[in-house]
Amino acid sequence: MTRLLLASGSPSRLRILQGAGIDPLIAVPDVDEDALEAAHPTASVRELVSLLAQAKAEAVLSRVPDLLTHESGPDTTTAEVVVVACDSVLELDGEPVGKPHTAQRTREIWQRMAGSSPVLWSAHWAGVLAPANDSSGWHLRDHRAAEGQTRVHLASPSDRELEDYIATGEPFEVAGALTIDGLGGAFVSGIEGDHHNVIGLSLPLLRTMLADMGVRWTSLWSSDGA
Repeated sequence: MTRLLLASGSPSRLRILQGAGIDPLIAVPDVDEDALEAAHPTASVRELVSLLAQAKAEAVLSRVPDLLTHESGPDTTTAEVVVVACDSVLELDGEPVGKPHTAQRTREIWQRMAGSSPVLWSAHWAGVLAPANDSSGWHLRDHRAAEGQTRVHLASPSDRELEDYIATGEPFEVAGALTIDGLGGAFVSGIEGDHHNVIGLSLPLLRTMLADMGVRWTSLWSSDGA
């Protein structure tokens, strides 16, 4: 059996995987995103989002054996573990727009991007951990990194609508201060590209990455019908 471990605390990414028939293990990475961004002031948005995804993966790789043991005791049935980490950043006028965290920052972002068509970048890092030949633990046998991009066409909410949206707190901890799978969906007038990518994890892209490493997508289903 191949297990997937999602290195993310995002409920949206979890729902995407569960809707695709995968019941992942969860490990929330401890990564200071603001510090990493500050350490790479000249990075493009695409480079930045890739660095963030890689950092999240590296933050959980060493924890995989303990997580497997905690999940089901010493695991003799898991052939491999696929670790998946993602990060999303909105690119507006060539600049990154991450999680606003506060009402004022959310307000400032929306004042700039209402009615525009920014690009949402989602970086994916996937690695395959396999048991070591000498039974000493696990080793990373392969990994891939790739980015997906989706252009998002935004409506222009009224001042009252924006303040009501801010009052919910929903946009504070999502990339670009917007969602398409929640309350903010009404302010997205259209997209160009994979809609899963906007939510934070592109299923087609991830499937292609895993296939390139010899992992069959359907082997990850919680009930493998192949």
